[in-house]
Amino acid sequence: MRTSAPARRQLAVRVGGAAWVLIALYFLAEVVTARAWPRPYRVRTNSVSNLGVTGCDGSAATRLCSPLHAVINSAFVLTGVLILVGALCLREFLPPGILRRVALALFGVAAVSAALTGVVPINVDAHLHQVVATPTFVARNAAMIVVAVGLYGRWRVFALWTGLCCLVGIVGMAAILLREGPFGITERLALYPFTVWVVTAGFSALRARAPFWLL
Repeated sequence: MRTSAPARRQLAVRVGGAAWVLIALYFLAEVVTARAWPRPYRVRTNSVSNLGVTGCDGSAATRLCSPLHAVINSAFVLTGVLILVGALCLREFLPPGILRRVALALFGVAAVSAALTGVVPINVDAHLHQVVATPTFVARNAAMIVVAVGLYGRWRVFALWTGLCCLVGIVGMAAILLREGPFGITERLALYPFTVWVVTAGFSALRARAPFWLL
C-alpha cells in the first residue's frame, strides 16, 4: 500500500527534525575530546580545529595533542551529514521558489564544508584544511539570513530568532577577519549560533509536524 502525500511529509519532518536535533551531540563531542588532552585545552585560545589534530600518542610533550581526535573529526563529518539530511527533509517549511533553492544550496555548502573539516585535519594539510573549512563559516550564516526572510511572513517569532543567531554569527566572523579578541572565542562566536539555531529549528519542526502552509 502506497503512503499518502501528507504521511510522507510528516515522516520527512520527523526525520529532518530529529537529524537537526541530533546535531546537539557535537557539543558533547567537543567537550569529551577537549577533556582528553594531556595539556589543558584552552577554549579562549585553542581553535576547534586543534581538537582534530591527529598523530598524537597522548604525550604531554606535544604542544597540540588530541588523543581523541577521532571523536571530534567524526562529529564534524556527522554534523555535515545531519545538516544536509535536515535541510532536505525540512525544505517545505520554506515557500517554494528562489529562497528555498538558495537556502538548500547554502545548507549544502555548509554541510560539505563541515564534513570535509573532519576528513582533512589541520595537521595533515593546514592549507587544504583552511580551504575546506572556510565555506561553512559563510554558508551557515548566509543560510540563516535566507531562512529568516523566508519565514518572516508566516512564522515571525522564529524568523526573528533566526535573524538574531545570524547577527551573532556575523559578529563572530567580523571579529575573526579584524583579528579582534582571542581566536578560540571569536571562532565559536561565528560557528556556535548556527549550531544552536539548527537544534532549535529541529525541535520547532517536530512540534509543528508539518509545514504550516500545508496544514
